[in-house]
Amino acid sequence: MSITNKNTKKILSQYRHENDSWKRYLQFIQQENNFLKNRLSQVLQLDTDVDFLERAEFFQSKFLAEDETVHLLRQDVHEIEHLLLKDMSDDNNSMNNLRKKFWKLSRDMETVERQFNKLKSDFNTFLLDAA
Repeated sequence: MSITNKNTKKILSQYRHENDSWKRYLQFIQQENNFLKNRLSQVLQLDTDVDFLERAEFFQSKFLAEDETVHLLRQDVHEIEHLLLKDMSDDNNSMNNLRKKFWKLSRDMETVERQFNKLKSDFNTFLLDAA
């Protein structure tokens, strides 16, 4: 086995590991987002102030957008998973394509993690301020 082929196998192994982590993290975001939507539904039963309703509507639209983002990222993760199943030992073009898609998704996942944490924090602050 050549050094290049050995390195490729190590890289692919790491990509598989990170791809699996992303699948778990997206599942976590989906569960958390569902929890936040349920929490919003609960507090709406207690408060019908117009200002509160406007802010609640804002968060509801953010939660729905988050659902869509998770859906799109799951498609990207699935695409990478599909690419990882191919034999790339002698195919530099496929490996380069995978590498580009992987790094793009890596940046997207970091962005989504930051944005989702901010959304949760903003929502919790909103509920505390409204109390």
